[in-house]
Amino acid sequence: MAGPAIELSGVEKRYGAHAALAGVSLAVALGEFTALVGGSGSGKTTLLKTINRLVTPDAGSVRVLGDDVAEIEPYLLRRKIGYVFQEIGLFPHLSVAENIAVTPKLMGWDRKRIDARVANLLGLVDLPLDVAARAPAALSGGQRQRVGVARALAAEPRLMLMDEPFGALDPLTRDALGADYRALHERLGLTTVMVTHDMAEAVLLADRIVVLREGRIVADGQPAELLAQTHDEGVRALLEAPKRQAERLRAKLGGAA
Repeated sequence: MAGPAIELSGVEKRYGAHAALAGVSLAVALGEFTALVGGSGSGKTTLLKTINRLVTPDAGSVRVLGDDVAEIEPYLLRRKIGYVFQEIGLFPHLSVAENIAVTPKLMGWDRKRIDARVANLLGLVDLPLDVAARAPAALSGGQRQRVGVARALAAEPRLMLMDEPFGALDPLTRDALGADYRALHERLGLTTVMVTHDMAEAVLLADRIVVLREGRIVADGQPAELLAQTHDEGVRALLEAPKRQAERLRAKLGGAA
């Protein structure tokens, strides 16, 4: 297709007197990994959810793969877009394989194709095949989140939306899963939009960082480019947060030595 994978034009969303989004325009290219960052209440998650119609804008338009999302049945739209969020949301009464197979079953895939897809996805997210028969409760948090990624990829979407996907994990698991997802993004040729409050994660994983404040985009670009060019002190402080953390760590570890 010609044009961007995702395009928002003048998108507005209000909750009473609060403007969650105030005229946001954003285009995300095919194959791009974009991180949405900003403080609490800045509009990150609201923006993300307009893409798959979990939130309906009050004004403006959202296009996905060239189609206006307002003209597509929500369930059909969501089958084309993978969605991963912090709470994971696996069905506790279904096995891992059954969780992954939910959307393919709704789409009418036959059993052989579903079984092959489940096996393939478990390999892609670095889980052993014997996990397929287990209940989600029998897995670690990191394993459950890997199943969540596999489920989001089950129907072979070209787009992935991720809302604080690794936020509930311990630091080592979070780092490993983030790196593994970035490799999957490359391998599968995905277009990914991720909400995160962790600037280090955004810098390490994303090609592009979009900074929101009070429902508006206040900075947009590659991490190094943003840091070099921004004149906004709030944006600079956000972008420099990983550097400040690293310096404090070095100071503490050096002092301990």
